[in-house]
Amino acid sequence: MGRKTGWKKLGVWIILAVLIVWPLYRIYGYVSHSPTSHDATLLLYQVAQFQVELLNSSLSEASKAGTTDELDSLRVTAYSANFAHERLVMAVGKDRMANLHSIQQLVQAVIRLQIGGDRALKPEEKEAFVQAEKLFKPMYEGYGKLLTSSGKPVSSQNDKLKKLDAELDELLRKRILQ
Repeated sequence: MGRKTGWKKLGVWIILAVLIVWPLYRIYGYVSHSPTSHDATLLLYQVAQFQVELLNSSLSEASKAGTTDELDSLRVTAYSANFAHERLVMAVGKDRMANLHSIQQLVQAVIRLQIGGDRALKPEEKEAFVQAEKLFKPMYEGYGKLLTSSGKPVSSQNDKLKKLDAELDELLRKRILQ
């Protein structure tokens, strides 16, 4: 009988240890920064990066557009890229990642051009889109290096994006949103 009691006591101690250690381990996981939140940020970054890639492609097509009606895909992709980037900024923090105001201005510019209905683009409007494409290309390339694999923003790329964003924003305001 002594052996059965010994096994029972050992079993009770193992169960008690598991019941105590497991919750402590889970609490430690919640208190320490879990990689799960970084995973979500990285996934959101991948979505935003994809949207920026689509915007780069649409901007390239828009520089060849002849009418305002041909700017529909640019408007939609610019809106989507802006939406995804805004959510990424909220996830990472406004103090650690720049807002890209030029993308929002791009949406406004296309809406402004399309308000009057389908019409031919003026040469200066076409030229503005060609210049916007040239300015956006390095933004697109820099966006791919904006976060590290651990989900931390790269401050040098963030600063570079801020500068390019300001240039594109100014171009859109002067050329299209006058």
